[in-house]
Amino acid sequence: MDIKRFLNLPSILEAKNVLCVQPHPDDNEIGAGGFLSILKEKGARITFVTVTDGRKGLPTRKITHEELVKIRDEEKKKAGEILGVKEFIDLAFEDGGDYTIEELTEKLIKIFRNVKPELVLTVDGWLPYEAHPDHVKTGKAVASAVLFARNLSLPELGDPFSINQIAFYASAFPNTYIDITNYWENKIKAIKEHKSQFDNSNWPFMEKFFYDQSKEWYREGKEKNAIESVAGKLPDEGLAEAFKVLSIWELHMFPKAIFN
Repeated sequence: MDIKRFLNLPSILEAKNVLCVQPHPDDNEIGAGGFLSILKEKGARITFVTVTDGRKGLPTRKITHEELVKIRDEEKKKAGEILGVKEFIDLAFEDGGDYTIEELTEKLIKIFRNVKPELVLTVDGWLPYEAHPDHVKTGKAVASAVLFARNLSLPELGDPFSINQIAFYASAFPNTYIDITNYWENKIKAIKEHKSQFDNSNWPFMEKFFYDQSKEWYREGKEKNAIESVAGKLPDEGLAEAFKVLSIWELHMFPKAIFN
């Protein structure tokens, strides 16, 4: 069953109210900066939720954790402005801390019921070989919060609200590819605002990796006939971002979700 067609779900490019949950202050730009640039141009409302404070994002002792938290907060806001973010919500869990998926899920349910997004964007918590616990916990907590935000339980967290779709970036099983060829420079501009992370000798490698990965996703999307664009006819070569897009109905007792 093509559940998206059966439910008459719109393209994620048509989303007007989007909430993006990232483990660290630069993940949304890396995973979806081109897509978010398109949504900005289309006038969508974009909200960023950042789970951790990013205090452990540098392999150096030249500055304190507290100083890095402030730096990364400023970088996040500058990058978010480039992508048209209207609101920043910080949960301020410690980077790499011992918070639980359940604690994070509860906070996210309250936010989802308040913001009422039609699309939620986050990292894929089921990515094979993902070694960072913040990414695993964030992806899984977001999925649980999407499922339970519509549930009558936890009335103290607000009135139930049903979210149509969730889109995972950094997924090993993408089913939706967004043409970002004309928005690549804006994505890179936003990423480079995170100077504490990328203004170093690793940047040439990272930029090439991001570029080559996007070229591969574009080819893959065309081959699968699963690429979407606001530019009209697709050229043979281009750049894309890849997402695993699921409806709320595919988040529980749906064994074929991995193949959809």
